[in-house]
Amino acid sequence: MGLLDPVNPLGETAVDVLVCGPAASRRCPPCKTLRTAGRSPFTVIVDRADDARVTHTVLAAHRPAAGQIVVHPTVGGGDQLLWHDILHAVADGRPLTAPSRTARGSAPAQERAARAALKSTAVHRLTVLRAHRMGWGIWGDLVALHRTTGTDVTVVHHAGLSTDLAHLLRHCDHRIVTGHTAVRALYPPVTPGEPRAQGR
Repeated sequence: MGLLDPVNPLGETAVDVLVCGPAASRRCPPCKTLRTAGRSPFTVIVDRADDARVTHTVLAAHRPAAGQIVVHPTVGGGDQLLWHDILHAVADGRPLTAPSRTARGSAPAQERAARAALKSTAVHRLTVLRAHRMGWGIWGDLVALHRTTGTDVTVVHHAGLSTDLAHLLRHCDHRIVTGHTAVRALYPPVTPGEPRAQGR
């Protein structure tokens, strides 16, 4: 997705967001613009130290049978492979056709397929790791996914938030979670008898 493509339902582009910094905040739309009544906030886990315990705690919460999936994006895959990674996480070991990179279709087609898969499998929580490597377009897409579906989206940002990203988040209803203790509270250990992910 390019800098001039919309990154959120406002129709803002990455250039708009980057230009619309704290010094130009009078040009911004109201902070409530990307808030949806009745929806829990978009969650951002800020893991500044890239704590391995945080990653392990989140990965252990991958339980598709319980409607909770965790996605570790393909290393070096870029934004275009994230939706395909989500489809693989939803499948969780079940057969899934994995066409070549050049045959995976457009990003909008991949996003539609991922949305349909999340809905059909009743996934109520989607967590995406390595969010510090995601582009503006994917951040906007995930915020929109959270706002317009029954799936609560959480992203794990393994670095401090940049000024521009913090500014972007001002426009959506969100919460920031920091520290391993808070992450464990968000993803409590599996209790006996609760469905576990196969092959994890």
